[in-house]
Amino acid sequence: MQLEGEIAVVTGASAGVGRGIALALAERNTRVVVADIEADRAQAVAQEIYDQGGDAFAVACDVRDRASVEALADAAWDRYGDVSIIWNNAGVAVTSAAGVIDGDPLDLDWVLSVNVVGVWNGCSVFGRRLIDRGVPGWIVNTASEHALGFVHAGQGFYTASKHAVLGMSDVVRNELPDHVKVSVFCPGLVASELWNASRNRPTPVAPELGPVAEVAKAVIGQGMPAIDAGRKGVAGLAAEEFLIVSHPTSRGVAERRWEEIAAAFDAQAPYEQVNAVAAAVMAQLQETHA
Repeated sequence: MQLEGEIAVVTGASAGVGRGIALALAERNTRVVVADIEADRAQAVAQEIYDQGGDAFAVACDVRDRASVEALADAAWDRYGDVSIIWNNAGVAVTSAAGVIDGDPLDLDWVLSVNVVGVWNGCSVFGRRLIDRGVPGWIVNTASEHALGFVHAGQGFYTASKHAVLGMSDVVRNELPDHVKVSVFCPGLVASELWNASRNRPTPVAPELGPVAEVAKAVIGQGMPAIDAGRKGVAGLAAEEFLIVSHPTSRGVAERRWEEIAAAFDAQAPYEQVNAVAAAVMAQLQETHA
């Protein structure tokens, strides 16, 4: 995909992976709409792009709210006249010692509302406009290596949401007309503020960050620099890949998941059964036409 001169909307772009994506798109001379629930920080990223010679502006947006996403689309079209890329990147995670069984239902609702409903809102609102344009457009959804089989204790809600993003993306790409394409970005560990996403959690307010968050902060801080992850994501978009990956270590995760799937089929529904069923069907057909 040719990115120079295109217009991209990136949600969750005030920090972390989203900021990296926005900056990487700007490096390719893409005009960028920096969207985030934290308006001041979104404005700072837009200014950063502008200071580097790019073209960007910021819009406050809560992706959970469809009306807010509609307003984002209106603002983007009003400013630039058209949009060709929507990158549904906004995402949150809960930093907690509780696992799935003892998780807080309010945390589950929040994570799914941002990570799944928010992605659907972007796909739906911008997808309809891209369909109606009749010219090439692209939807990119940020999932995670969690969607490929990575298991992280304490992050069951987040992992479930990222599996949902991958599944939704796969279906959407088969529903859209040929001129609208879909990619799903599955990065591994990236240095970001995901450990502190609860700062934007709606009421009731999350408890103060404690030792668990401090550990998460230290671990996430060792991840790939966000700008490097952003550049890998943008390179995948330019190459028109459906699955966009960034970390070589994620391959081992995906391979282990496939090995488990393959072993299950070998033990429970071996491929030889397909041949046996086919042979039985052919024999029945032959008897019928004898």
